[in-house]
Amino acid sequence: MIFLPRGIPVRQNVNPARINIPEAMEKLRVGIFTGYLRFDAPQGSGIIIFERGKLVSALFAAAESDQRLIAYDAISKVFEVSIVGNAVLNIYRLSPELAMGLHALLHGSYVYKEQDLKLINIQGLLDKIKEESLDGCLRVYSNDQTALIFYENGNALGFFHEGAADLQDTADLSKSVARLPGAKLDLLETGSVADLVLADLLASADLGPIWQRMRKDLLHDRSQREEAVIRSREEELEHRHKQALTSLKTIAGNYIGKFGVSQVEKAFSRVSLEMRKDQVDGFYLAMENLATMVAKPKKVTKMIKEMKKQFNG
Repeated sequence: MIFLPRGIPVRQNVNPARINIPEAMEKLRVGIFTGYLRFDAPQGSGIIIFERGKLVSALFAAAESDQRLIAYDAISKVFEVSIVGNAVLNIYRLSPELAMGLHALLHGSYVYKEQDLKLINIQGLLDKIKEESLDGCLRVYSNDQTALIFYENGNALGFFHEGAADLQDTADLSKSVARLPGAKLDLLETGSVADLVLADLLASADLGPIWQRMRKDLLHDRSQREEAVIRSREEELEHRHKQALTSLKTIAGNYIGKFGVSQVEKAFSRVSLEMRKDQVDGFYLAMENLATMVAKPKKVTKMIKEMKKQFNG
């Protein structure tokens, strides 16, 4: 999972399977959008960052492994999880400075990772950042909230907390997220934001055909899987239906002979493969009425009782 504070909400809890993502990205480009798109799915999380209309960063972190994809590989994975379904898209607006800070953070290297905040000497860590003139980010997070402190040459640049679009002047770890149960800490070294090379991924490739081709292939694969499941289910139902018919014919034959066998075949033909309860109850009633023509009521009752027992089994 990628832990980032939420910026100013633009769109929230959107199902990306219902939108054309390249077209949506083009609208963000034309609108000179700055901020990030977050895609969360069972397969993992994807972050796409825009800075003044340029798509400058894309990253996808897998949920079940340490796999991290960047650039077009990450965008392709975002397309895939969006088309397959069960993904959620949130869009947050940020200042250009903050967007670039997140870009650097996502591609930074860990100094410390997933450290229990209760076990960390915070003052000692801050002194270390200062002494080593670190360019990087301190991330404090729980399951629901995240806060970031950005550093340049060991000096705090500002504080990014939930619901903000700009860096704040205060950077007090003793407040907010740090107090939450189970809070953890990451320290990442990022290098200077000024040294980042900004390649516009939208300008470098036409994402529309990639999206359309992937959507066609994935939807085709999903359709085939669904059809295979339906066929398997139908085969299973047909097998159960035949088994039930065979058992019922055997029971009827034991009680009322060949007449019973033929009547079972006739009455059970009106029971669908799903063998709905109302249909099965109708079968019992039909067999009871037919059997009384050739057998005593007591014998018929025993036959129906055994049929119900065998059928339910």
